[in-house]
Amino acid sequence: MDLEYGRRVWDHIMNDPAYDGPDDEFDEALQSRDPEALFEQLGFGGAGGLPLPSSFPEPMEVRSKARALSGNVLNNWKFLNTIIVRHEAIIQKRWLKKTKEQRKKILLAAWPNVSLSHRPDFDAFKRTPARQTGDSGREAYMWPYINLEDLLKPKLLLLFLNSRGRNKPDAFARADIDACRFGLTTGALVPAFLNEFVMMFTGRHTPDTYGELISWGDHPEAFDWLTSQRGIHPGEGLLILEIQERLYEFLVNCSKAILHDRSEEELADPSIPIQPEPPSVSDNETGLASLSATAAEAPYRLPANLDLRQLESLVAAKLSAVEDHVWALREDPGYFARTVLDWKEHRQECLHDTKGRGHPVFDSLAQEPVFWERVIGNSVVTALTMTEIWGSIHEQIVDLQRLKEKYTDSISPEKDLPEEYAFAFYKLDHHLRQFSKGPIGNLKIGFAASPPMRPYFVRLPQDPTNTKIQIVNRTGLARDKTRDELIWIFMTLFDERQLHLAGLNTLMDELERLMKSDPKMRELVSPWVAHQISDLSVFSQCLHQIELYQPWAATFETEMVNKEDELKKDYLKTQKYIEPCIHFQFGGAITSLGTPSSGRFYYPVDKRRTRENTEAIRQAEKHLDAFWGVLDRKLMSKGAISPRLRQVLSQQVLQRTPEWIEPTREPKPEMPAADIGTLTKPLSMLHFQLEQSTEGAINREKLLAPKAKVKTRGVAQPVEAIPEPELPDQRKPDAQPTFAVDKRALKVFKTIFFTPSASSQPGEVAWGDFLHAMSSVGFVAKKLYGSAWQFTPTKLDAECSIQFHEPHPSGKIPFTTARRHGRRLTRAYGWHGEIFVLE
Repeated sequence: MDLEYGRRVWDHIMNDPAYDGPDDEFDEALQSRDPEALFEQLGFGGAGGLPLPSSFPEPMEVRSKARALSGNVLNNWKFLNTIIVRHEAIIQKRWLKKTKEQRKKILLAAWPNVSLSHRPDFDAFKRTPARQTGDSGREAYMWPYINLEDLLKPKLLLLFLNSRGRNKPDAFARADIDACRFGLTTGALVPAFLNEFVMMFTGRHTPDTYGELISWGDHPEAFDWLTSQRGIHPGEGLLILEIQERLYEFLVNCSKAILHDRSEEELADPSIPIQPEPPSVSDNETGLASLSATAAEAPYRLPANLDLRQLESLVAAKLSAVEDHVWALREDPGYFARTVLDWKEHRQECLHDTKGRGHPVFDSLAQEPVFWERVIGNSVVTALTMTEIWGSIHEQIVDLQRLKEKYTDSISPEKDLPEEYAFAFYKLDHHLRQFSKGPIGNLKIGFAASPPMRPYFVRLPQDPTNTKIQIVNRTGLARDKTRDELIWIFMTLFDERQLHLAGLNTLMDELERLMKSDPKMRELVSPWVAHQISDLSVFSQCLHQIELYQPWAATFETEMVNKEDELKKDYLKTQKYIEPCIHFQFGGAITSLGTPSSGRFYYPVDKRRTRENTEAIRQAEKHLDAFWGVLDRKLMSKGAISPRLRQVLSQQVLQRTPEWIEPTREPKPEMPAADIGTLTKPLSMLHFQLEQSTEGAINREKLLAPKAKVKTRGVAQPVEAIPEPELPDQRKPDAQPTFAVDKRALKVFKTIFFTPSASSQPGEVAWGDFLHAMSSVGFVAKKLYGSAWQFTPTKLDAECSIQFHEPHPSGKIPFTTARRHGRRLTRAYGWHGEIFVLE
């Protein structure tokens, strides 16, 4: 049983599966209504058990304390509000001009002994991972966002003053108790316990009503307010009031110190005219947006609300990215080889053991195919199943949007959600938590084995009777704060209990913050690990958005337990399309055709076109087609290609290189970039039709008909059969708007839509130049976590966003990657090189 004092504890006890029936002492405690004795009977307060509540106050004591605290909170808020609505612009101007030392002096005067580092609760837990005692330990857990590292930054205190000064305290009550979640779950903070009462905050703005204590017996809805989380358990309610009392006093003192030349009477004078609110100082509104900036600012701003439209855009872009990844694995031999080799380099077999020996799988030629079978299987299965996973998540979010509109008139904070709408949230939450285990599992295997981290881990000698690999820290290493911090985050991520304590979203925020602030940290994260972090961060963001849907989200966990069977049954509907692929055996011809050795997938598309290079390109494409030809037929025979995946694959055509033609000296008319040096083949003609039925299944007339370019991505719909492939009319390229861009952007687009020739060779693209080019044609760029960036169109005849990964660690996009970016932009928006001109 967890520390969730906000629930009806008596009822929870009686329904606890760990409770195996009363004994005499338990009966006596229950009948006496003595909560302390009952908690002791249940094992609270014992060695290794959950802590007893901090106290068991009487209702009169709680009311008295709550009224005193709420009076202080509201008085300080009123004073702060009076200052901010009249003097905020002056406060901003003065604070931004101050030096770091001047800011530090003000903060220390307003909050003596303030915590020094970001997330002081994490630091406290790492130093003493047990229940804390003393004021300093308690402060770190109660006010984790009050620390010098964060507040010395120029803008965060200003955002804090703006949000708290212009919005009433009840808007932050839930956020303030959520902010100390880590302290509550670890047992470092233990609320008082008062049963059969609820404390109310929302919509209450007077000392008598803010934090009002109401007995279940005095109001017919009081118990429902507690269980639905519209109200707060009294112990947590007192924590909220204590948090806010100190907080508003701190902000008032900061304001007075910044406006030191004005008397308190002048600051409190209501006759001074209210001034217009100054522009926001948020980093997300003054430059490139990023999730890390949003996360850094979140504790200091008005709590966010669920944004299904933004969430749908994020997931749609992720779905597009995984679909393009699958397509690139089939189309681009170089990309396929690099992907497989990346997975190979993150296998734990690549680690030496404690005696410095390699893994036995590399000791003999007979064992090596087994290793490559695992590598190819993991890389391909992950790519194929992610298409099904993100397609399912996207459909559910679109369905949530539909239900939200359907029940608009029925949704109220005072009511439960309509059953159909609530179950859609439970289903999405359940799917996200299950699917997030995938990238966590990949990281659990690949993080320690990644090239930058290998010096710090070793394998235990391999037991010849099984294939299990055990990894331990290398001994004798000097302490390194950066490395140890990174390892702690990942080890916490891999431990289910520790992950529950810290929270997935909190860990993702902390990891991104450290990678952004410490260049050495970035060097310890390989591109493959950064990609896995990006995948996991989208799951984390989805779950975080659900948590923002208050007050209802507070009840989801409990309600999901009651509907566990229904949720599992629904989840299996999605799993039935994934399981055959997961259990598919890669071996034999598939392994031999897919192993990237002996130059099998050498793909010199970044070299000048010569007869030799063209032949090498064509041979690599043939080898890749042979691999997928065998694999597709076997996947189809096992039912391991889902209808969704079949639809995705049948909507595109492979680009293949034609035979070399010796160039002539006579000039030839220039052709569109999409037509030069490529042949197109519908994928289904290559793989999805059995040899004896290929000719009868393909409608030749339809293959030659022009296909209208779809400028936006709709919702993927499952299909019963593969749609017949259609080839674009190569003679009549789609009409596209012309983009007039500056010289810097034009250079980028000419590279990513490069036309190969015998006389020219492409170059790299700086990531900053790519950001500039995309922004210049109407995209807003937002940095996600890991290496992912999302580009959202704002001035185009398109709605779908697209994601690209920042090159890591070089900062330069190699031509082979830039070329793939160009093909993705062609598939998403119909672009080609000829639509960009110099302004």
